[in-house]
Amino acid sequence: MQSRTALTFQSSLLPTMNRTLSALLLAAFSLTASAQEKAPVAPTAPPPPRQLLPNAPAARPPVGALIAPQTPSIQRQPIINSHSLFKVNVTTQAYNLHLPWQKESSSDRRGLGVVLEGHRVLVTAQIVADANYIELELPESGQKMPAKVVAVDYEANVALLAPDSKTKEEAFFKDRVAIGLDTSTRIGDTLYIWQTGRVGDLIVSPLRVSKVMTQGYVVDGAAFLVYEANGILRSEANSFTLPVVKNGKLAGLVLRYNSKDQVVTILPAALIEHFLKDSADGKYDGFPSLGVEFQLTLDDQFREYLHMNEDTPGMYVSGVTKGATADLMGVKKGDILLSMNGFRVDARGDYKDPQYGALSISHIVRGRAFVGDTLKVKVLRDGKEMSLEGKLLRKDPSDYLVTPYQFDRGPNYVVMGGLLFQELSRPYLDAFGDDQRGGAVLRLARIADHPDEYEKAGRRRLVFLSLVLPTPSAQGYERMGGAVVDKINGVAINDLKDLDAAFKTPKDGIHIIELKDYPHILHLDAAAAERDNLRLLDGAYRLGSLKRLEY
Repeated sequence: MQSRTALTFQSSLLPTMNRTLSALLLAAFSLTASAQEKAPVAPTAPPPPRQLLPNAPAARPPVGALIAPQTPSIQRQPIINSHSLFKVNVTTQAYNLHLPWQKESSSDRRGLGVVLEGHRVLVTAQIVADANYIELELPESGQKMPAKVVAVDYEANVALLAPDSKTKEEAFFKDRVAIGLDTSTRIGDTLYIWQTGRVGDLIVSPLRVSKVMTQGYVVDGAAFLVYEANGILRSEANSFTLPVVKNGKLAGLVLRYNSKDQVVTILPAALIEHFLKDSADGKYDGFPSLGVEFQLTLDDQFREYLHMNEDTPGMYVSGVTKGATADLMGVKKGDILLSMNGFRVDARGDYKDPQYGALSISHIVRGRAFVGDTLKVKVLRDGKEMSLEGKLLRKDPSDYLVTPYQFDRGPNYVVMGGLLFQELSRPYLDAFGDDQRGGAVLRLARIADHPDEYEKAGRRRLVFLSLVLPTPSAQGYERMGGAVVDKINGVAINDLKDLDAAFKTPKDGIHIIELKDYPHILHLDAAAAERDNLRLLDGAYRLGSLKRLEY
């Protein structure tokens, strides 16, 4: 009973308590409203409109708000769509450099292509190297079209694609928007990496440029301008060619990303602009080269040895490539390069660039100039200042004694009686790796680094015996791989064409092969070698042809 009475009592108080609470709330509201009427109210700006991707659902937050929240100091770029991009799908298959008649297993590469005027698509050269098939894909619908390479520069790592089907080209490019170039980037600027998601949604990652320098791209010995920027790059389905944007225009392409240090290396728009101007007439000349090796002059003892004063600028010329720009201009080993095209060269090999500040002089030649432009330099030779002048040239990879790189075609070779002859190339040496460069391979690598002796002798290529296949004719020669060939049947060998022709004229039925090193002379029975050639064709080594001679 006591419990029921207490419950009844509390229930009877509820209406009274509710009326009291309502009165108190009404009084508080009245006081607040009165205070607001009497106090001045500062005007406030309306919130900025939300920027969404076209056709995005209204409830979806802006893409920029989801990217790199740990970098709030970077101003967000307006969100745009992916209509300036294609997905690029490539199937590649490189040649086996040690068994040059064979190909390696095929592989797939994925990237993004940037739409340019005239239905052209810009990508890095890496993605199309040794390509068997290239296709463009619309990010939104997945519709595909075959494509082809119309211009490529493997040194500068840029390539231009075009659709490989005229009948569907207009419809395929109907909604694509060509993008322009922005070459104004400086240290401290904010750039944005574009990527596409699974259904074409645009993913934007901000970066801040921290350095500008010259650096190698893909091919050894080819250094060009690069930006280094800091930021987080999301890992999407694109492994090659990511565009970098500034003010809605293309500022560069991603070369590589160091996830540990969060550093992105960027191929700048200035190099892309150079490439596009050069290839516009359908004849691509490439970036010019100087053809010199330099040595810093920072060491006081070295400067004293060179008779350089404390305030004398310049770099020491330690080597000159035969037939290159510097050689034809008259630059000599031992010169001190003082200036180039009016820019003073310091002891580090830098000049003061009007846009980027201190920068390597290589950019004057391989960035600011074109093949055929005039180059003016001042050198110090034997204590006297000299002015030299000449036209900038580009030494084609095929003009080198040791081919610096090779894509899109197989290595040249000749097989005779089980002996495999090739022309030395950097890719051939690189395929061994540094850990495997012993014996004959190490000897070949030294020749590649210092080819002067062979160049002076007039060699066009360095022909060597690369491998001995097990045949009756080659029995006993199994360990001869790596030997440089001097003569075949008395004929001097300057390239594989000479070697192929020389094997047509044996001496008394015997092929006499003269080598640079021990055992110096090999003999092959000509008739037995031809029989072995027939056995090798379509045999265990899948040898479909006894030679490849493509120049």
